[in-house]
Amino acid sequence: MFKKIRDKITEATQQGMARGAQDFQQHAEQFRQAASAQGHDITPQLPTPHLAAQAYRNVAADPEMAAFLALPMPEQLRQQQELQAYGTELRRLYDTGEKAALVIRALEPTGRTVAGQAQYTATLDVTRADGMMYRAVTPLITPQATIQQYAPGTRHEARLDPADPAKVAVFGPIA
Repeated sequence: MFKKIRDKITEATQQGMARGAQDFQQHAEQFRQAASAQGHDITPQLPTPHLAAQAYRNVAADPEMAAFLALPMPEQLRQQQELQAYGTELRRLYDTGEKAALVIRALEPTGRTVAGQAQYTATLDVTRADGMMYRAVTPLITPQATIQQYAPGTRHEARLDPADPAKVAVFGPIA
């Protein structure tokens, strides 16, 4: 009797894994097509047991990401889309924006996370290529593990929207 139950559990597990793999491939193809439409060549891969174990260790070490993964799937998707829109705007500014430099004057947590990443309000002293300086306030979304690189007083490469200089993107630190 035990063997029959075990065999049924094994069969159900294998069927569930096969359905999960099919669902993953379907969603991966949708993602690949969406990325391709934006000029990116990204093909998600089904994680191996080793990668899944590493991801679990990483989630256990990051409470914000664990909280994000505990959210209902529609809210996870909404936050992922919000983070993607933020990244798309950063990319637009990097590709088409005017080069500038900035100093972070203040960095205040908003108390909000987006897809497991903390959101901050950054007060910036921006210096345009022509030497004109001004102050701007912009949102900054970053993983908790990298926030120290944005400490007040740090200098960064930046890009700004010439049509709206209040839109500033913070990039790599300047030594």
